[in-house]
Amino acid sequence: MKQKISELTNLINQWNYEYFILNEPTVSDLEYDKALLELERLEKEFPQFIHPNSPTKKVGANYNAYLSKFTKVKHMQPMLSLGKAYSYDDVEKFISNIEQVVPTEEIQFSLEPKIDGLSIALHYQNGYLAKALTRGDGVEGEDVTDNVFQIKDIPHIIDYSNDIEVRGEVFMSKNQFNTLKTQMSQEGKKIPSNPRNAASGTLRQKDSEVVKQRSLSCYIYEIVEPLKHDLNTQKEVLAFLKKINIPINPYMQIVDSEELPDKIEDFAEIKNKFNYDVDGLVIKLNNLKYWERLGKTAKFPKHSVAFKYDVEQASSIIKNIAVSVGRTGKVTYIADIDPVELNQTLVTRATLHNYNFIEELKINVGDEIAIIKAGEIIPKIIALTHKNTENTFKKVLSCPSCLSQLVEYEGIVDQFCTNQNCEEKQVNKIYHFASRKAMNIVGMGLELVRSLYRAKIIEKIEDLYSLETKIQELSNIKLKGNVNFGLLRAQKLLINIKKSKNVSFAKVLFALGLNHLGSRAAILIAQKYSSFADLINDRELDLLKNIDNIGPKTVNSILDYMSDENNVQLMKFLDINLNYINANATKSNIFAGKTFVITGTLSYAREHFVAIIEANGGNVSSSVSKKTSYLLAGEHAGSKLDKAKSLNIQILNENEFNNLLK
Repeated sequence: MKQKISELTNLINQWNYEYFILNEPTVSDLEYDKALLELERLEKEFPQFIHPNSPTKKVGANYNAYLSKFTKVKHMQPMLSLGKAYSYDDVEKFISNIEQVVPTEEIQFSLEPKIDGLSIALHYQNGYLAKALTRGDGVEGEDVTDNVFQIKDIPHIIDYSNDIEVRGEVFMSKNQFNTLKTQMSQEGKKIPSNPRNAASGTLRQKDSEVVKQRSLSCYIYEIVEPLKHDLNTQKEVLAFLKKINIPINPYMQIVDSEELPDKIEDFAEIKNKFNYDVDGLVIKLNNLKYWERLGKTAKFPKHSVAFKYDVEQASSIIKNIAVSVGRTGKVTYIADIDPVELNQTLVTRATLHNYNFIEELKINVGDEIAIIKAGEIIPKIIALTHKNTENTFKKVLSCPSCLSQLVEYEGIVDQFCTNQNCEEKQVNKIYHFASRKAMNIVGMGLELVRSLYRAKIIEKIEDLYSLETKIQELSNIKLKGNVNFGLLRAQKLLINIKKSKNVSFAKVLFALGLNHLGSRAAILIAQKYSSFADLINDRELDLLKNIDNIGPKTVNSILDYMSDENNVQLMKFLDINLNYINANATKSNIFAGKTFVITGTLSYAREHFVAIIEANGGNVSSSVSKKTSYLLAGEHAGSKLDKAKSLNIQILNENEFNNLLK
């Protein structure tokens, strides 16, 4: 009967889509009404099987679900990336950190292939697949539910009635990719460069029928908050997923620490034999009870790491060595090389990092070098394979952009341009500010920023928001090929600049491009500060120093930035001219400056209490420390309760927590 209700729900929702969105109904009103009445009858008789997307429960017959395709949705818990290990020394450091928290007898690891695909989060409610989200930036993902329904591997219904979120990887098999390449070639279409790009493009297709035809695959490897489902190890998680017919990777091993070197070496021999691209081996602590205690950084959990195999290597000849300057003034040496294929991608440039690296290898233009894609992402030169020249490339002493003398600091191998008016530094600052991950000013590419800067139409970030007064100059700006930017593109750009004014404070903070202040750190800071005025007024950044996962380097970077009056004026300008969308708007400040840790089984999901705490000015941490103000403890609280008692931290039950809100 559950299957019948699910089929009727999906059928009626499809009819609603055809009627409300496409304006092309495919059934008569009589047939529609008959099906809807049948669904209402079945839901009344079997209320335990009501689908979360039931058209009988939503205004407008649920057609809004179709309007929200690819809209951004906040993850209930952040989808973090994995830290990377490139050598066994890195793995030993990872193990050492775990040994400081976990008793030796409880340390085992699960080993699973790291599939080169797209991360996905699947939400099941009452046994039905209700929502599917991409990773996105880790905080927000895109709603791809409609397309995920077309992936045969992913069940629409599972034999488990509790609400559950599972995470895994969507990918395209090598066989399917080869079939797709043949088909697209025959149709004269542009062929994706690799299976990952093909999977990514497929999952974001507007036409779900295309997704169905391309036969994507999926493996799930994680359950969010597994302890709530009485699962204590990664091995139990995978067994449970298999039991409820959610697809898992059949390759998984549980090993001891001593076995890891051999297992890592063994996996290198077989990683290319799978029918999907593998870009590493995931090493996870098997005992889930310690995951939360181990904690996380702003980017990575500390209970897992991805060992990356640099198996793709090639040789090439250096044609030229150029020097680039970034927004912070750091100089990077880049080699132009004879084209070579790595991981199904044509590589024409590779990083030489800094001059210290060039000098050590005695590299020059004309030499033969070995390159890899470090972590199979960024091409880099790793060795000199044949010295075709007598000399070493000479050190660049002047900035290639402004010709200022480059500066070197003690203990740092990089060179820096310290000229605040350096064109390339300013151009890259403005470009970063406008970039997709920052202010998302669509159309403001690097070439355009450089052209506008050279024409003195914009010389600093503030000038972006007065471009509307210079629309004629903007229209006439010359791009590559001596082509005008044009009035239409200028008008669209101005619209996008205006849109960028409505933005979260975290995005603006990240957009400034400070050292040691990435997008995740910006989100954490924005939970405590709602504007630049708040940062400026907190002269010593005392509040910032108490935020978990924000270290001294980030604090010092912000202090250094605010020591420059020009930067302070920019911050004040942004406060005045932007409209901050505060996702963490507080209902009160009763928890201001307070840090909570939540543990045990409570009457509501953890997210319920997190939302209340943050909405009232508080912060939630994953681990107990001296900075913890309160431990909110339910049943089966475990080791966190013991630690809180040992540190004399106030412990609250639900009633006591609710009393604090009164």
